[in-house]
Amino acid sequence: MKATLAILLLLFAMCYQPQTTPRTLEDAYAANSTKLLHQFYTDWNREIKPATDSELNAMNDTLKQAYLAFTAFYKPLNIEKLGGSEWGNDIYKSVDFFVVQNYVKIYFTPKLVYSAQDSDDRMVNYIKTTVKDTAFRARCLKRYNGKLSQMVRENFWPDMKDTLADSIINFRPQINCDGKLPLYLNSKYEDILNRFLGDDHYQLGRSGMMTPATSKGESERRKEFLEKGIKIFYGHWGGYWQFNSYPVAGRITFDRQMRYAKVNFRMVYQGGEAILENDNGKWKLISSRLTWIE
Repeated sequence: MKATLAILLLLFAMCYQPQTTPRTLEDAYAANSTKLLHQFYTDWNREIKPATDSELNAMNDTLKQAYLAFTAFYKPLNIEKLGGSEWGNDIYKSVDFFVVQNYVKIYFTPKLVYSAQDSDDRMVNYIKTTVKDTAFRARCLKRYNGKLSQMVRENFWPDMKDTLADSIINFRPQINCDGKLPLYLNSKYEDILNRFLGDDHYQLGRSGMMTPATSKGESERRKEFLEKGIKIFYGHWGGYWQFNSYPVAGRITFDRQMRYAKVNFRMVYQGGEAILENDNGKWKLISSRLTWIE
């Protein structure tokens, strides 16, 4: 009798385990249940919470400012301010959850923002010291209406030497995005999503050189099911998924005075850099541009 009771209690406990396993997604998908799917996302949100104000205040200034700068930068509902997206600027309008990156690198550099004259002087000095071909150097230094050419301004800006200061693992920034709930993507949940989705896809360049790889078949159907709560993309080159809700900050670089921060970011299959300014303790976006595309 005691053995039977113990078995019953064990089965009862198993039935009421938190629904954060791959089985939950499989059950939700088999039942085509948006309710069960949202329960999975809600349990994920409750399991991994954003850093509290007390946690932020206990951090050193570098880590704290990285958190605060990211929060000011991360606005998936306003991506047009960063240069927009080839997929449109409303790609996250209908989702209930944002999948937020769980890792970021922090760098320092001597200076981030220069006056027009400083920028001009640095480019001239850089060209004079690095361009060996006399004729090409002369063309680079030629001015048009008193300014160096656009080609020179885009290609001859000397990089400052950045120094890696820290890497934050278990990065849990606070977000403020019109009630959308954060899901911090750690290795556990990345593994759950990958196993659920599989990897059935069309190869890169299937219908043209510039056509990215895309999911197909059962993987595409499972992707569409997950997108009843989040938005995800298949990897451009094939063989991987892009789960994070964009923009994703690859690195945050501060100047020595921590007055400015540069965020190198990815926007689906594009990327760029944004500059933020610390205005009396509050970070504000002052400029952004896209600089590359896959």
